[in-house]
Amino acid sequence: MIIGVARLWHEANSFSSTRVGREEFLAREWLKGSAAIAHYRDTSTELGGAIEWAAGRDDVTLVVSRCASAPPGGPVEQALLDAIIDEIVSDPNFDSVDGLYLSLHGACSGTGDLAPETTLLQRLRQRFPTLPIAASFDMHCCPTETLVSALNVATVYRTYPHVDMDRAAKRALDLLAMNVMRGVRSRVLMHRIGRVLPSFNMRTDGDGPMADIEAEALALERKEGDAILGVYPYASFAYADLPATDAGALVTTTDDARAQRVGNALAQYMFCRRAAFCPALPSADECLARQPWCSGRRVAVLDPADNPLSGGMADTPGLLAAALRHELPPGSVLAFFHDPALVAHLHEQGEGTRLSVTLGGRHDRRFGEPVTCQVEVALLTAGRFVNSGPMERGVTVDLGPTAVIRTGPLSIIVTSVCQSPNDAEYFRLHGMDPEEIPLLLAKAKNHFRAALGSAFDEIHQVEVAGPAMADTAALPYRNLPPARFELGEPLDTTTSRTRSEA
Repeated sequence: MIIGVARLWHEANSFSSTRVGREEFLAREWLKGSAAIAHYRDTSTELGGAIEWAAGRDDVTLVVSRCASAPPGGPVEQALLDAIIDEIVSDPNFDSVDGLYLSLHGACSGTGDLAPETTLLQRLRQRFPTLPIAASFDMHCCPTETLVSALNVATVYRTYPHVDMDRAAKRALDLLAMNVMRGVRSRVLMHRIGRVLPSFNMRTDGDGPMADIEAEALALERKEGDAILGVYPYASFAYADLPATDAGALVTTTDDARAQRVGNALAQYMFCRRAAFCPALPSADECLARQPWCSGRRVAVLDPADNPLSGGMADTPGLLAAALRHELPPGSVLAFFHDPALVAHLHEQGEGTRLSVTLGGRHDRRFGEPVTCQVEVALLTAGRFVNSGPMERGVTVDLGPTAVIRTGPLSIIVTSVCQSPNDAEYFRLHGMDPEEIPLLLAKAKNHFRAALGSAFDEIHQVEVAGPAMADTAALPYRNLPPARFELGEPLDTTTSRTRSEA
């Protein structure tokens, strides 16, 4: 059994002023063939899962085509997207495959094509009219009817933070192998709910609406028997201003009637839980004014609006401006600003230099004016580390050259590549022990909790102006009707459970 593998993984924020090009893909993932297998072996990723799955069988050969991934950001330059899709679709190594497995995010967008994953699947289906095709998706995918109709199998991450990427791949490959070996042809049906579910309250590692929805999906899958091969809810991506942005369920089946019943039941369950996803966040000033660290508790304050894994640019100045208005505990850290030119200048100046720097507002000033402050260059690094996980464990991360600058009690990390501060090794690279930071201000969201949630007594999310802010009414949507965001009364989630309560 020969299985073709390819990957196109990017989440596009329509309100980011950046455009994603070849440089961003090269910084994260631009691999093929044996190089891709070597890079992802023993990692908790989709490709890592596929490699482990194949290694556990004596009847499988993987043929790996282009694997391209970039950090979330603005839309991808269309010429580059076209080239990636052309390379995968026309790969001559796929001539002899028995099935195809694709690792897709599902919320990619080009500067011209608003549904490039659909384009990829359409073209693969035209080339291979009868070949079994499987795909795994991020929980925040935005699938179209045309994309779904081209698939025989679909799986979606069940965890958020996404610590089951490898399991999503393995399950997709199990079902793909069933299609190949048994000669059955399963199908995928989609059921939408007519709403977009914000991801602020979407964690699955505890109580919450998404944990309930995943449990309901698994219960429906078990109840319906062999004809229902997979029941997967997806939440869609609120900052992808795409016609297909809408939460729902994907059901892989050999019985359409049962699948319709199951999909409708799960979609209705999701719709009824929609209000629990609506957050009511305090401002950064309101949170910092309470000084939640004053009793010796260790606190993380997250700025989801500029979270790079939601398409943020790590460039909005609001969190820093608020921090400088308050008395912070010694040893406080802000992670991070993405500013390659500033990092290069700091490396030229050297450690110990004192100078004036301007932070934020580099791309545009829609979300606030730049902040100027006097700093000392405390540390310079080459910016490379290996994730200790659990999310994307074993993956090598290259931030490019980085710097730590210090102003008063606050140390600020500045990087050359925009990668979220979601792993403990990110901080150890910069001479910081996450277990000893009294106050961490981070441009991050739920993925932060996978590796770092247990390091803090309290974790707060705050509302700061940015391309992924909770106040979606402040963002200029063009393709989504306002009704998609009508969820009901907001839920007060200003503070997460504390470490002791968890």
